[in-house]
Amino acid sequence: MKRTLCALLLSCFWTSQSLAYLSIAESGELVPDGKFQVGGEAQFLTNRGNGANINAFFDMRLNESSSGRVSLGGGSVDFNAFASAKWVPFPDVDNQPAMGLRFGAGIARDEGENLIQLQVAPLASKRYPTDSGLFVPYVALPFTFLNTKEENYVASNIAFGSEFTHPDFEYGSFGVEVGAELSKSYSYISIFATFPFDSQYGFGK
Repeated sequence: MKRTLCALLLSCFWTSQSLAYLSIAESGELVPDGKFQVGGEAQFLTNRGNGANINAFFDMRLNESSSGRVSLGGGSVDFNAFASAKWVPFPDVDNQPAMGLRFGAGIARDEGENLIQLQVAPLASKRYPTDSGLFVPYVALPFTFLNTKEENYVASNIAFGSEFTHPDFEYGSFGVEVGAELSKSYSYISIFATFPFDSQYGFGK
């Protein structure tokens, strides 16, 4: 009886060592028509032992209301590969913010454990032009289903960030994001940069 009770208590408080770590690192803005984007991200984990990850990504326009992203990275999480599609049926118009969903799937290896990840993230953002440049603050609420050898569970966090484009820098934009753990995930700070290009003119807006 005592052993059964201890096992039940452990199952209530024990969580897998593998946790959701995925950032959003993009607003509701879509890749411009005829353009692609490449970018990089440095993610600094701020809870559960800290650490850092480095990611590289490639973006492309899919249609008038969606774009896609493929990313690869590593670091504290040994290896990760992730693909996502961002669907924004409500664009940023007048006083209405851009609103949509990001769907994604990926694989990772963390602390010797293989992970399969499925994610959906409601996302909203709003453009704010200023004399200093264009700010696009955004908020997202990712829910990530993780499949491991030992268990399946859903992790969640909330992400706040902003993209920034300087009027005198035509080659890309920069961003920062803060993620806060809600359940079985990491808290983090990320900085990232994106650089649009096309096959004819190269890099530039």
